[in-house]
Amino acid sequence: MALLLLMILLAAAVFTGLLPSPITRDFSREDATPEAVSPCVPAGATAEELGSITTNVFNATDRTGLAATTGENLSRQGVLVNTEANWPQGQMEGAVQIMTGARGITAAYTLQRLFPAAEVTFEPGREDATVDVVLGTGFDSMLSDAEISELDPEEPLSSPAECTPVDIPQGDPEGADGEGEPDEGETPEQPADTEGSDS
Repeated sequence: MALLLLMILLAAAVFTGLLPSPITRDFSREDATPEAVSPCVPAGATAEELGSITTNVFNATDRTGLAATTGENLSRQGVLVNTEANWPQGQMEGAVQIMTGARGITAAYTLQRLFPAAEVTFEPGREDATVDVVLGTGFDSMLSDAEISELDPEEPLSSPAECTPVDIPQGDPEGADGEGEPDEGETPEQPADTEGSDS
């Protein structure tokens, strides 16, 4: 009887957390989303010509038309805007995320100068130099035309305090931007319309 009473007391103590369970089990769970990495600017890099940069602009807020308006402002500066659309992943906190692969790091940091509080993040799988500008719920506005005109194009771009060095591939990625001549008798393919809605 005393043994039974002791077992009941021990079970109650384990159940209420007073004693650790003698049996532990590691439950499987999905790994957390990897933390965004900021790539380092190539040594000595200065801002690129805005007319040489291609970007996609995404609205990650509930404000209608934000991507379209920002894309229009970028186009006025000479930036080639491929897409203006809502961010597929829904709303994003923060001001602006500029996402780039290894080939677009200098372009990304060039665009960062136009967006106060923007952060540049690295996407290893991105093969071309196109960058994505994702406007978050904390976004107010990009620099005005007058402010952009005052930016020094020769000023070296700077990396964030904690950045990750990235190897920059040499040469053009295979098949990117339709480079290379078509085979004899072939007709070059026309680029697809990538315009999206920004509702």
